[in-house]
Amino acid sequence: MTKTPLIVSRVSLSEAFGPLRQEWERLDCSLEPRTPFTSPIWNELWWKHFARSGLLRRDEFFLHQVREEDGELVAVAPLMRTFEPGFGPIRMCKVQFFGTDPSLTEVRGIVCKAERQKDALHSLAKHFSEREQDWDLLKWSGIHSSSIDQLPSHQLRTERLLPDYIVDLPDRWGDLHATLSNNTRKSIRKGYEFLDRDGHKPSLRLAEDSNIDENLSRFFRLHQARSSAADMRQHRDNFQTSQSRKFLNEVINALGSRGLVRFFELEVNGAVVASRIAFVLDRDLYLYFSGFDPAWKKYGVMTTLVVEIMKWSIEHGFRRLNLSTGKDQSKLRWLPAEIVLHDIVQSTTSVRSQLAAKSEIWRRGALKVLP
Repeated sequence: MTKTPLIVSRVSLSEAFGPLRQEWERLDCSLEPRTPFTSPIWNELWWKHFARSGLLRRDEFFLHQVREEDGELVAVAPLMRTFEPGFGPIRMCKVQFFGTDPSLTEVRGIVCKAERQKDALHSLAKHFSEREQDWDLLKWSGIHSSSIDQLPSHQLRTERLLPDYIVDLPDRWGDLHATLSNNTRKSIRKGYEFLDRDGHKPSLRLAEDSNIDENLSRFFRLHQARSSAADMRQHRDNFQTSQSRKFLNEVINALGSRGLVRFFELEVNGAVVASRIAFVLDRDLYLYFSGFDPAWKKYGVMTTLVVEIMKWSIEHGFRRLNLSTGKDQSKLRWLPAEIVLHDIVQSTTSVRSQLAAKSEIWRRGALKVLP
């Protein structure tokens, strides 16, 4: 039986964060796994803080919705058209998802259930292929491997592979601990033993929602301290600009008012030495950015904090812990499931589009050409 085609339509700014908001929130709550980046709150505040309107670059609100014939919302595509330069006859037009920030939006792409991404992506790709005059480049983000075949089979290039790591939580910490490697268990034990040996008493501190500004200020300080340490240059300060700090402040206050934010802090001898922001999304807990005092690096305080967060999550009935994106040993040691997301650049056969694609490849660096 042939499926009824999905209906794709463009949505205005006022519609997206007005009449559409309630449906969008219901859709967001039905996703698995959950992230904070798919919520209308995150996207509305992102547009407020990061949409550009300058001479060199100008962003145009270009959000689209995908619906069943009976009107049921299947997907939201938080898109914008970016013009470079912002004005003039030779400008290049790039359609891309919200999230072109300094790594603050860790996962970008279609807001859609994983099992419907194929259908939604097929409909969106068809919609934009019939309107190639409206764009020069299309940058698809957050595409699951199983859905790539819904894009046109030509003029595609993978720009980035983004792994996301998720730990399924058992009913007891001991059950998770037993699955870990000997080296990981040894590292966990040493963290506690070294603190105890030197007379330090660690404890988990769950910061209260009523002190969000104080908690966030402490987080910014520890995040910056980690990035500025002489032997830890690989950790960038993602909140070094006032723009990024104001954005996160508004996000935390908006989501925090709904009880969806936790500040996990490791306290040693009464002083906070490590902090991590987490988002509570039903029974999923998403671990966002962290920071710690480099003076405590030798004690492995970030590992100890993650252990304490895991114990707390299990005790409070969470079923999944999202360790966030990016491949590094601090995530792999927990033996997580890996979800690989693809960022793909699509161009057309026009000379203008090909030149834009080459420019994008030069700027960003592409991994490979898709068959």
